[in-house]
Amino acid sequence: MNQKIKYISRIKDEFDTVICGVNGVFLSGNEIMTSGLDALIKLYQSGKNVCLASNTSLRVADLYYLLKKYDVPMNIFHAMITAGEIAHFYLKNSSSVGHTYFCLSGLDSCVTKGLPYTAVNNLVMADFVLVETNDVGFVAEQYYPQLEQALQLGLPLLCVGNDVSVICHGERRINAGAVAEQYAMMGGKIISFGKPDVRLAAYLTEDMPRFSASRCLVIGDCMSTDMHMGNHFGAKTLFLTNGVHQLENAADVHLNELADHYGLSVDYYMENLQW
Repeated sequence: MNQKIKYISRIKDEFDTVICGVNGVFLSGNEIMTSGLDALIKLYQSGKNVCLASNTSLRVADLYYLLKKYDVPMNIFHAMITAGEIAHFYLKNSSSVGHTYFCLSGLDSCVTKGLPYTAVNNLVMADFVLVETNDVGFVAEQYYPQLEQALQLGLPLLCVGNDVSVICHGERRINAGAVAEQYAMMGGKIISFGKPDVRLAAYLTEDMPRFSASRCLVIGDCMSTDMHMGNHFGAKTLFLTNGVHQLENAADVHLNELADHYGLSVDYYMENLQW
């Protein structure tokens, strides 16, 4: 359809449930996007089920308290899930990947806190490699040598969040998803957590009576995660063009080219979420 809209209130009667991300929807870096948050509040007040599906490496409780610090009214959300929570659950219930890991960001991972896993600073000592979606991205040169060594050692790579890029200080940088894609192209094994896995959408909506995916709207700013999940879940989609793809003043032709590149379709699009 690729229909441009200015206000989400114009289409609110077409759906009962909203699934959206955090960054690019109502949070940008460390700043609240007022219009986006206001739109979600009004959707909640209109009787919609508003759910969060984030590719952050934070666990749900950590994201909850972080958003409360930004004065986000958390009662508007029917349910929340994060890539970090899913990865934590996986590691808690699986020992098949071993117990030592090398984190590409050089930091201890929040998904392993409270679990019997140890961060090491030498790939030779690691059982697996960990890469997490973050808000600063990665510089290409910093991770290629580690990936090559990890491949030689036969280490699996666990990707927490599949975001392929991030805008940091006005510059686009690759993110965890792109690192995982590169490792897969090199022949490495990857295990990923987060969007676009449609099981996130299924989890968020499983307790909703008379739920219909055709009456669900997925909102996000990333084709490979948000729009991909929406398409494969059978939901309607609303693409925010001023997010990671930076399609300023996007026209139908630009959006069509981008969607075709990913083999996806978009129902509606707007620059930033507004009521």
